[in-house]
Amino acid sequence: MRHNLFVSISLLVLSQSACTLLVDFNECESDADCSATGACIDAICQEAPRVNITDHIVEDTTWTANRVYVLENMTFIVPPATLTIEPGTTILGRRRTGLVSLAGAKLVAEGERDRPIVFTSDKPKGQRLAGDWAGMAMVGRARVNRDPFNLRIVTDVFDTAVGGEDDTWNCGTLKYVRIEFGGAEVDGQKALKGLTLAGCGSETKVEYVQTHFSDDDGVGVFGGTVDLRYIVSTRARDDAFDFDTGWRGTAQFLAVQQDILGIEAIEIENLSEEPTAEPQTNAQIYNFTLIGANREGDRQLGIYYKLGGLGTVSHGLVTGYKTTGFHVEGPESAQHATDGNINLRNTLFYNVGERGTGYFELVDQNEGGFTDYSVFEDAALGNVFGVDPGLPDPFNLSDPSWIPSSSGTTGVDAPPAPFDPTAVYRGAFSPSSNTPWTEGWTSYPLN
Repeated sequence: MRHNLFVSISLLVLSQSACTLLVDFNECESDADCSATGACIDAICQEAPRVNITDHIVEDTTWTANRVYVLENMTFIVPPATLTIEPGTTILGRRRTGLVSLAGAKLVAEGERDRPIVFTSDKPKGQRLAGDWAGMAMVGRARVNRDPFNLRIVTDVFDTAVGGEDDTWNCGTLKYVRIEFGGAEVDGQKALKGLTLAGCGSETKVEYVQTHFSDDDGVGVFGGTVDLRYIVSTRARDDAFDFDTGWRGTAQFLAVQQDILGIEAIEIENLSEEPTAEPQTNAQIYNFTLIGANREGDRQLGIYYKLGGLGTVSHGLVTGYKTTGFHVEGPESAQHATDGNINLRNTLFYNVGERGTGYFELVDQNEGGFTDYSVFEDAALGNVFGVDPGLPDPFNLSDPSWIPSSSGTTGVDAPPAPFDPTAVYRGAFSPSSNTPWTEGWTSYPLN
């Protein structure tokens, strides 16, 4: 009996020691349990070998998930090359580096829900900041309204011109892609957003993409007709989404959570130097959730039309903006609103303005600006004011709650074609869903 007891105790100690050894060697269940450059292999976190990218992409190239790619310079994908990135691949950006697919080249980055493609800072977790690297861009030859139009990147070697005459232009594909800590200056000026889409046409596919902690706009769309679906912009230090320079695409299912340093959630403008330039920015945006910083005295706006921007926003949810929820500025956009070319429909506003009820309070109103916001309160438009949408914890920056209750968010007509007609609710997330479409591939690291 003593012998058997000794064996049992020894086995118990050995078992406990084995468990401790696994923990010491970074036991894991998935890649999410490991570092930004690690992978979970046989339940152990292991660092993938690094590949330093020092040259431009001038021929068809594939980046694989068993490597970590480190951008050492501003890297261009040069036409007619295509860069293909496998699901689960990590790309690290050093200071002032970025990845730009020029017009005529393609970037094909198709991740999977449980294996997203991640662009992030090369700094260790805990030391990463907005603006650690520049970001990424896709450039095409769809029409824009600025001529000439170039990315603000100094190069004497490659053509960075944006725009042309082909509104179907295919810049490539982004799917299940996360872009973190971008927005740094390049050559002394802001050249890239977290994600920049410039002159991309209708055959470009952009869906299930998150930008996080950009030191500029989260997503900047300049001209073209590219459509966006299931896009998340969190903690951007400028606008969450900036639609500009003649964009005529559509967007559905946009989710925004703003940093305290952020400005507008959705900015819609035509062209700063010529607000009536053609083709005009005509935004068509359905099913969006905009969550502000919820701070008194800030300067954040929910939806902001200016400099000739026009279009329709519908099926939205706006909360936590202490300046105003919806604003039209300047004579050109004011005329569009007066003519019925700026439409606000089926959108819920809650906890907006200094008193929580300033849905259309004026801010820095330019001469000739729009003033009659009462037209948007017409019951026929389906807008809802002051009803709590029931978001459980909307201002939690590390774990936002996206799914609202059905209070005030249901009872709207189906969006028109080409939008998903099943999204008969206000906001980017169905109140009847148990799991948000962000689950499994988005992340909200503080550093």
